[in-house]
Order: sequence, then C-alpha cells, then structure tokens
Amino acid sequence: MVGLIDPSILAPMLAFAWSRFKAGYQQPRWIRTFLWTQVFDVAQGSVFILLALSHRNNQWFRHLSQPLVFFGFLWTMFQMAPASRGRRLLYGACLSAGLVAAVVGTALDGMKWRNSVFTSTMCLVYLGLVTRELRAIFESNEGTHLTSLPAFWVLAALLVYSSGTLIFNASSNYFLRTLPPHLLPIPWVVVGILHAIHEVMRAKVFLCPKPTSS
Repeated sequence: MVGLIDPSILAPMLAFAWSRFKAGYQQPRWIRTFLWTQVFDVAQGSVFILLALSHRNNQWFRHLSQPLVFFGFLWTMFQMAPASRGRRLLYGACLSAGLVAAVVGTALDGMKWRNSVFTSTMCLVYLGLVTRELRAIFESNEGTHLTSLPAFWVLAALLVYSSGTLIFNASSNYFLRTLPPHLLPIPWVVVGILHAIHEVMRAKVFLCPKPTSS
C-alpha cells in the first residue's frame, strides 16, 4: 500500500517527458542508461505492487529484479566516472559483491522473505562509490555550481537512499517476523518518505538546464 499511494515513483518519468517537450536541458552521454534503469525500476515496482494487491507473496520477484536495478545504477555511475586507473576493477568488484550477496541472501532467508543481505550490501556499495565519485566531481568542477550537474543529482539521490535505508534493509525481516500487524506499516511509511525524496532527486537529473554562454 505504501508503494501504491506514493506517486513520487512517477516523478523521474514526468521530468523526462518535460525535458523532451521543452528543450534546453542537459543530456549527458550516460543519460540513456539512467533512463532505462529508471523505466525498469518503475516497471518492477508496479509488478511488485500488483502481486501484493492480488494477495500473493511478492518477495521472490524482488529477489530477481533488484539485482538488475543495482546493475543499471552501477553501469550509470561507471559511465559518469572519469577515466581512472583501476576503475573497471573497482566496479567489477562491487558488482560481484552484490551478486554474491544476492545468492547468499536467498540461501539464508529463502524467496518468501526480503533479501536483507543483498539490499544491505547494495546500500554499502552505493555509499562507498557515491563518496568516491562525489569527491571526483568536487575536484574536477571547481567554480561550478554542483547542483547544475546531472551527475551530482544521481549521486545525491543514491546517497540519500543508501544512507537512509541501510538500517531498515538490515532489519526489515526482523520487523516482518516480530511486529504486530497494526504496527507493521510504520517502518515502511518512514522508508516510503525517504524513497519519495529519492525519486524527486532522481527527477532533477533530467531538469538541469544547459549552461548559458557568458
């Protein structure tokens, strides 16, 4: 229900549509990867909600779809990052860590519970990579307003998401197993608020105006 009543999931798509309708916004080379990752994320979220509304367990679907979203955002960040020594090795190691965590989490919790091992690992990977890439942006864009850069908003959105949901992802199965039904929505509503902020920040990626010539 939290996902159903949260219209923020459509914010990035609406922002993209507006950027296509009205010219003048930046379109870096990696924006297409980011767009398709966002489209897939909206689609898998919609299927997740429909399964819940039909009173079916939907966690098995997230076990399969979330690693694909994780890969999409890693690929986006890889394309954004300036060329550097060891970049391929670093991102390859992060992807491998996520895939191993997805398999381990499935083995530990099964397909009917949230994959807390994977989601927690995903947040830790995002935190490490976002910190690294933000530092690179700071160093390479001195004198530039960072909020005018689409890459900044991608990284800032991931930072909000990963830092805000890390503890929840690690303990979500505990909530599912122990909280009474009337209290169970509380942690999901709190995370839903963070998710809404995250989606609005993603939308800003498509709405960074092109710099005007002096």
